[in-house]
Amino acid sequence: MAKPFRAAPQRVVARLWRGAAGLRTMRSIPNPPSRAMKFNPTLATLLLATAAATFAPAFAQVCATVEVDNVRPQQGLLMVAAFGSAETFGKTPMVSLRLPAGDAKMKFELCGLSGSEVALTLFQDLDSDGKMGRNLLGMPTEPWGATGTPGSFGPSWETGRVKLDGSTLTVRMSQ
Repeated sequence: MAKPFRAAPQRVVARLWRGAAGLRTMRSIPNPPSRAMKFNPTLATLLLATAAATFAPAFAQVCATVEVDNVRPQQGLLMVAAFGSAETFGKTPMVSLRLPAGDAKMKFELCGLSGSEVALTLFQDLDSDGKMGRNLLGMPTEPWGATGTPGSFGPSWETGRVKLDGSTLTVRMSQ
């Protein structure tokens, strides 16, 4: 006959539940300390200030003024995507925006940017289908543009990145 389980007076017995089948095991854990830890406001303030100083630059969000030239007035939407690194370029924008096409020269604020460099890609969605129109060879049939100096084969991180230093980001759309 098995002896009943008895915990030592200095130990607390805890039940741990595992999985959906309801299996349980018993284990002993030492008694918690008798004195509770006192709150130290100076230490808490110091830790909070250190964490804020360490992580603030990583989470700082910036707004930039974007000026777009050569927009086809009053036709479709202007689709804007901002990329923050070479790894995310063309895949996952940090910020995206849809604006109705206004005048031939548009100016707007783009907020939510972070980091020291950014690359913007834009296209004017003339047929409002949410995708850039392309011909059979894959060449764009709708106006497009990018920051920096995009090449003949479209923008890349290396050719499109610009500094986020408070100056206006200028983009010239193709025709």
